[in-house]
Amino acid sequence: MKKHAVLITLTLLSTFSAWAQRGAYVYENDRRYCASGSSGVDFDRCMRRLRHDRERNERDRYEQREYDGRRQWAEPPAPPPPRQWEGPPPAERPRLSDMQQRALDNCAMLAPRDQPRCRATVMSTVR
Repeated sequence: MKKHAVLITLTLLSTFSAWAQRGAYVYENDRRYCASGSSGVDFDRCMRRLRHDRERNERDRYEQREYDGRRQWAEPPAPPPPRQWEGPPPAERPRLSDMQQRALDNCAMLAPRDQPRCRATVMSTVR
């Protein structure tokens, strides 16, 4: 039990430290860019602009995920087309009992190579 607690604690600490280092790395790159003068504005304005852009990008990504989630529920997927029994025309088709019809419909759930054998088995039970 103690080993698990130690392992979990070490995992959490390493994850947090990696996250903190990433944030420091991003900040360091921003600081270098703004200090270089390449931005064309003073250091403070450059840092504010970069921070604002990063926050806006995060907010836009969050809103896009929210929109995608709502859209998923708003538009139900179209039902798949009904599977047709590969046999004679409906007038010549034998009459199946409910259980036989369900078994025939379930043949579509099998792999394509197994479907003909399944249909043949079901149809062999028809009088």
